[in-house]
Amino acid sequence: MGNTLYLIRHGDTEGTLKDLFYGSTDLPLAEQGVQQIKMLCDKGAYPKADGAKLYTSGMLRTEQTFEHIYGDIDHEIISDLREVGVGIFEMKTMDEVLQHDEARAWLEGEKEYMDFPEGETNDGFIERVSRGLEVLKSDVTHSDVIGVFHGAVIFTCMEMMFPSVKEKAWHWTPNPASGYAVTFEDGKPARYSEIG
Repeated sequence: MGNTLYLIRHGDTEGTLKDLFYGSTDLPLAEQGVQQIKMLCDKGAYPKADGAKLYTSGMLRTEQTFEHIYGDIDHEIISDLREVGVGIFEMKTMDEVLQHDEARAWLEGEKEYMDFPEGETNDGFIERVSRGLEVLKSDVTHSDVIGVFHGAVIFTCMEMMFPSVKEKAWHWTPNPASGYAVTFEDGKPARYSEIG
């Protein structure tokens, strides 16, 4: 029987509630995000921490989500799995982002990827998420692994593990406070189910 990698997205923030484009801005959870996590905890949606290797990205919203689920227990930080920095688009509305020609082409599917002006390149983001995912995959050979991360980070990890399942990487984006349980067999991701 293989071990499981749990990828949980942080709860709602002002950014998710207002549909803002953001990544490197270190927003806290909104009250609605806290309530959402409590509701899912009450339903038993999250895995137990016993014996698992525990991680966050170190950003405030992942730290707060982790604490609301698991309390004040030790965990490690993988800074390679912090959210993508979207540069000039940080904290902008979708309407504002769509006024930028290249961003509009990317969001409408005409461009495959986007290098964010004054932010991260697509290749740089993929490279660091890949490094972070390798840490998680290495640990899951010994125990279950639970990580609280971000939407773009989780969809990138899922696309790397299951490249043929979804048409577009961002189709993997879980709702805030939700995520995926990925079962590994013989050191490889074998199947997944949704959390939340």
